[in-house]
Amino acid sequence: MKKLLQIVLVSCLSLLCFSCYYDEIQEETIIEIPEIPDTQIISFGTDIQPLFSNCTSCHATNVSPDLRVGNSYNALVPAYVTVEDAENSKLYNYLPGNGHHDIGATLSVDEIALIKAWINQGALNN
Repeated sequence: MKKLLQIVLVSCLSLLCFSCYYDEIQEETIIEIPEIPDTQIISFGTDIQPLFSNCTSCHATNVSPDLRVGNSYNALVPAYVTVEDAENSKLYNYLPGNGHHDIGATLSVDEIALIKAWINQGALNN
């Protein structure tokens, strides 16, 4: 019985020591978002809505928020946009290229900056 206990103990210890491994920790890529001056007026209809054109294949009637023309503003504000606070807005933090990992839809850093500035300017429906 002592022999069996020793075998089990040695087996458990060796399993514990050799079964654990550490994945390489990858550093998160930090995206530098350029600042858009407050003097540049951003229009939802002409500047922001066109950015959603690639998103509507998924974000239509079956996936929230509905980003189709005519529906997107009411679907986004206030549910996904914290007015004048882009850093705490669900929309900004989950944009393709800034948290949303959909290979088919990616926004450039300039487009992300435009959405950030629009939110910080009050997320107006203009």
